[in-house]
Amino acid sequence: MGDAAALELSESTPHAAEPALVKGKKRTVDATLIRELVDEHHRFIWRLLGRLGVREADLDDTAQQVFMVLAQREDLEILVGSERAFLFGIALKVARTHRRSLARRRESNGPPPELADLGSSPEALTEQYQARRLLDEMLDNMPMDLRVPFVLFELDDLGSDEIATLLDLPAGTVASRLRRARQWFQRRVQQLQAKQHSRGKR
Repeated sequence: MGDAAALELSESTPHAAEPALVKGKKRTVDATLIRELVDEHHRFIWRLLGRLGVREADLDDTAQQVFMVLAQREDLEILVGSERAFLFGIALKVARTHRRSLARRRESNGPPPELADLGSSPEALTEQYQARRLLDEMLDNMPMDLRVPFVLFELDDLGSDEIATLLDLPAGTVASRLRRARQWFQRRVQQLQAKQHSRGKR
């Protein structure tokens, strides 16, 4: 067989595919895995932390903390297919720590200043600030067992099955908590509307 024919044959012969990651198998945490997780899940973790009460000004740092936890655990192994759930658990702990720290700072220094979007008009900024503050205030008062599935479903558009996987809960429990969370939220909206209506009559 001539060199040209051999080359043509070798190029037409499929190469052996790299072994695919098998769901349920474990992967040891290393720089490659961390980079993959950052690329795939950073946006989700960033949004989640904001929904769980982390201030916008602190979101970049707290999101980085979530992935730094992995970098500090070189012996850690994660099941393929459960990476998001694993990061979710870390994010919950980071958010709780942040909220406690923020509460202590508020007690000693007063409320932190809000960051303004300089590209918006003063009227739009005021409306955005009031709406965000109202939503944050309502979510802050919602019990955490209801708040987490509520924000994941209503604000992050995750399905019930995915939420059940993330929280390691039966699907029925997630459905029940979502129902109770919606009822809780609706009651608070009605109370707020009644209060505003009462003020308008004065």
